[in-house]
Amino acid sequence: MKFVPYVFRSLFRKKTRSILTIASIVLPFFVICVLGTLLMALDADTSGGKGMYRLVVRHKVSLGNAIPEAYRERIAQLPGVKDVTILNWFGGQYRDNRPENMFARFGCEPESLLRIFDEVTIVEGKAADWTSDRSGALVGERLMKRYGWKIGDKFVLKGDIFPINLELTVRAVFRGSDETGVYFDRKAVEEGLPLVKGQVGTFWIKAESADAAQRLPRAVDAMFENSSAPTKTETEKEFQNGFVSMLGNVKAVVTGISTAIALVILLISANTMAMAARERVTEIAVLRTLGFGKPLILTLILAESLLLSATGAFVGLGLFRIAFPVLKEGLLNSPMAGFAAGMQLFPEVLMTGVGITLLVGLVAGIVPAIRSAQRSIPDGLRQVG
Repeated sequence: MKFVPYVFRSLFRKKTRSILTIASIVLPFFVICVLGTLLMALDADTSGGKGMYRLVVRHKVSLGNAIPEAYRERIAQLPGVKDVTILNWFGGQYRDNRPENMFARFGCEPESLLRIFDEVTIVEGKAADWTSDRSGALVGERLMKRYGWKIGDKFVLKGDIFPINLELTVRAVFRGSDETGVYFDRKAVEEGLPLVKGQVGTFWIKAESADAAQRLPRAVDAMFENSSAPTKTETEKEFQNGFVSMLGNVKAVVTGISTAIALVILLISANTMAMAARERVTEIAVLRTLGFGKPLILTLILAESLLLSATGAFVGLGLFRIAFPVLKEGLLNSPMAGFAAGMQLFPEVLMTGVGITLLVGLVAGIVPAIRSAQRSIPDGLRQVG
């Protein structure tokens, strides 16, 4: 411990260089934490465990293909099925196509929807007011705040997939994992477009148990395998991650970026430590003359490298904790709200970031430390003299 002040003084001997090096470590560390958090959010359960019993049934070819509403009764009769509801993506526009005006818009079956998504709570208005009004809308709490809506306000969704405009009235407000969605009675679309009656985008199943949730996907798909509209049944999380997979192998991309960032930190730290070692050749030779052994010299140089990385890591950790609420809030008010709902300060991500940074600091300091410790005393004194 008596050498700690010496390590600190040596590290910050060139204050400007040390501060810039720490800053160059903080930014990559921050990015690693952001990417790691996004990666963990892909597998996070925002339903408090209730989503593990939910399954989604869609057309095997794509979500753009409809499946017959008649499938519902056959699905409901399968052992292990507790409830079934229908969700149809409406799309459309509110105001315009700018990202800030994008949010989920679904035609649904109001009463069964609340049974399937039983973690949702109504915080304003009454569920009965919504279910009894064909043009009523159930709106997420965050969306209400974004647009300043109140119970009883009307708004219009301009159809694009379905060539019909819907005038909806806010009847109830919900709080849940994704609070930026609008849900309305699907019959409002069917009445304006009789051709779409009986066509379903997705069935959502509430299984009775975890065992039933594992068994039902095969049973449902086998039942309609040879029909004109075969199905694909998957868990809620698999269904959500399917949208992410459309962008490619996201996990591999994030891992690759994190690896590249780690290498950047390694190069930065290694360059800094190499410069510091070259500038102190005479000093190290004098320490050797005074009786400092090679192991101690090696330890002191490595300690400087680790301290440099540790400082960058913990400064980055503090900044990430401060910035995280702002980052999450911004994503929750964007089209990525459903995905961002699973974001939190994952301890494993933070510890991994710190661990990678410390490991990089250790590796970066090895070569300068070994060279400094192995250089002979006469060579060290001769180089400067």
